[in-house]
Amino acid sequence: MPVIRSDLPALVLDIIDYGESDKIVVFFCQDVGRISALARGAHRSKKRFVNKLEIFTFVQISYSKSSAGSLFMLNEAELVNSFITLRTDLTSYRVASIIREYMLLTTRETSGDDLLFQLALWALHSLNVGIDQKQTLALFMIKLFDLLGYRPDFSVCQDCGARPVDGQEVLFNVQAGTITCRNCSTGHQGGRRLAAGTAKMIRAVQEQPVSRLNRFKPSGAVLEQILDCSHRYSRYIFQRDIHSWKGFDVQTHHY
Repeated sequence: MPVIRSDLPALVLDIIDYGESDKIVVFFCQDVGRISALARGAHRSKKRFVNKLEIFTFVQISYSKSSAGSLFMLNEAELVNSFITLRTDLTSYRVASIIREYMLLTTRETSGDDLLFQLALWALHSLNVGIDQKQTLALFMIKLFDLLGYRPDFSVCQDCGARPVDGQEVLFNVQAGTITCRNCSTGHQGGRRLAAGTAKMIRAVQEQPVSRLNRFKPSGAVLEQILDCSHRYSRYIFQRDIHSWKGFDVQTHHY
């Protein structure tokens, strides 16, 4: 039996030319995860898909699939939000590109993840309405690790089990995804020293749903430390770099 779905919320992650007139579009869909769909005549159509199949666009799609292993066939796409503002600002576009790379890396074919979809949609919307780009990326990264099951533990010291003392810096251990309190950090090799405010901010964000992320306003050294640690932790977890990070202005620190 053919599979037919209609009015499915989706984000466009990638577009590949296919022949002279068609395109293969990679979508991250709210209910079914990542799919690749053939858009017939997308190069020539002046009405059917015009301005709808662009990277970062938020659309509602209708598709069909005739047999196992065959490509999804894109029947219709209705534009919900083109996020046009983030396309005209270089920094916003770079951050959106980082988010897109993570979505391509972490989503799976036909495996839906509503919370991950909401996180990506929140981030693109935040960039589009002018919320600070570094702030948006920092909050996105904290929740991304959380939703993927890679939440680093900032709640207790890995050595003594004590909760961090307010006002005291901690040592973040990238490979373990844990922290060491100041009393236990003597003699530890490697790791990243974090201000007390950074660890506290990360813990608070971890406990909140996506819908409440805009309540947090990390700034200054706290913001830079979150971005630096997130980038390094990401490289360790995924064993690869995210190309769009290159050239993005983050004040990194040595370990």
